[in-house]
Amino acid sequence: MEIRRSRPDDAPAISAIEEEVFGDHFGLKDIFSYICSDTGMCFTASDESGVVGYIIGRKIPPEGEIYRIAVREDKRKRGIGYRLLSFALKTERGSGVETVFLEVRSRNTAARALYRAYGFKEISIRKNYYQNPSDDAIVMLNDSKLC
Repeated sequence: MEIRRSRPDDAPAISAIEEEVFGDHFGLKDIFSYICSDTGMCFTASDESGVVGYIIGRKIPPEGEIYRIAVREDKRKRGIGYRLLSFALKTERGSGVETVFLEVRSRNTAARALYRAYGFKEISIRKNYYQNPSDDAIVMLNDSKLC
């Protein structure tokens, strides 16, 4: 398993995972813009089968925000999401990001457990934030210097 900064040639594989995982998926153009931007926080996990997961966000030090973490369905439950999150936070802390925010569906208990395991704390709720299906957003924060 290799985890590294995403490259433009990763965008089609990331887009395919986006469509598999999210009903409100990012388009290919959006993915390219995150990967190619100086403020993009984009990392890809790959193995012999190709891209298996990714993390997408933005950074404007000292803050960062994670927009997406996704792992291909056939590669889940292997710690890839945790490793992506760990790699991204450690890498961006080295570039001046001290505080990282994210939003997650309240019903996404697996993702919430992953984030809590990595030191994120639930700080607020945005009622009816998500659609299709309707759900609240839990806003989480990680400001740990130990990551």
